[in-house]
Amino acid sequence: MKPVVLYNLCDVLTNYDLLRSTQNMSIREQVIMFLQIVGRNQRFCFISSIYYRSVETIHRYFRIVLKIVFKLYKHLIKDLEDIVPAEIMNNHKFYPYFKV
Repeated sequence: MKPVVLYNLCDVLTNYDLLRSTQNMSIREQVIMFLQIVGRNQRFCFISSIYYRSVETIHRYFRIVLKIVFKLYKHLIKDLEDIVPAEIMNNHKFYPYFKV
């Protein structure tokens, strides 16, 4: 991930008031640790050795950011009430996958 994308993600999380810095850890550090665990399949003990934090702290912040990412879908994904385009609705190959 490029740094610009990381900064934009942190800005989005801050602007929607989903994630806040704590006394011990900044928003950027929380997101970077989360992305390393999810994206690179790093273990909590490995991340704790890099950031000099306990495994419990890493786990706590991982769960916080994970819950925030689940809440972020409201801002990124459209509701199901939106109209399905005609080319999908009239095509028997695609429409069954878009039924509610």
